[in-house]
Amino acid sequence: MISHVILDFDMTLVNSLQAITLGSNRLARHFGLKEVTEAEVRAVMHLDCQAMWRGLWGAYNPAWHDFFITTMAGEEKIHLTALPGAADLLRRLKKMGLGLGLATNRDRPWEALASVGLAPYFDSAAGALEVARAKPAPDMLWLVMERLGAAPDQTIFVGDAPSDMAAAARAGVRGVGLLEGGGDAGELLAAGAWRILAALPELADLWA
Repeated sequence: MISHVILDFDMTLVNSLQAITLGSNRLARHFGLKEVTEAEVRAVMHLDCQAMWRGLWGAYNPAWHDFFITTMAGEEKIHLTALPGAADLLRRLKKMGLGLGLATNRDRPWEALASVGLAPYFDSAAGALEVARAKPAPDMLWLVMERLGAAPDQTIFVGDAPSDMAAAARAGVRGVGLLEGGGDAGELLAAGAWRILAALPELADLWA
């Protein structure tokens, strides 16, 4: 029986592609880097900041992270929008008595949730700064499950990227791959997905 649900943030709960692309290009202009497309960002946005920027520009500079914190982070929140039905689904899951957690490769998970009004639904959240290894390693899921008091065989993890499904498999939980944010069914299944859903509201059907 599934008693706990852990979710990814970007492109699972929230449409953040435009926001991350705009922020990345603001950073690119400031530091004289090449500007990037949404397609390029979509391919790496599931990674932590350092790995994402290495994927975009082949390098990482700590000054970029400082610029993100001081300049880009606040502006990014303006462009973040919860995916259709996200709040209604979380409200329904809470009424069912399920424990809800967030596992994201973002640095500040609670701030991200608060920016789109979803923080009140969550019992726990973990980001990249709290673990030794970001997704696709299982560390983040283990941490959230520990905080929730959740057993792996009673937990599912919902995400849009193969790295999410790989993290789920390595953590011993069932991975639910989401297509709504641009996920590829074949890639998600190959990474170990247990189920594939077209859109987030379909998650409630698992308890029907």
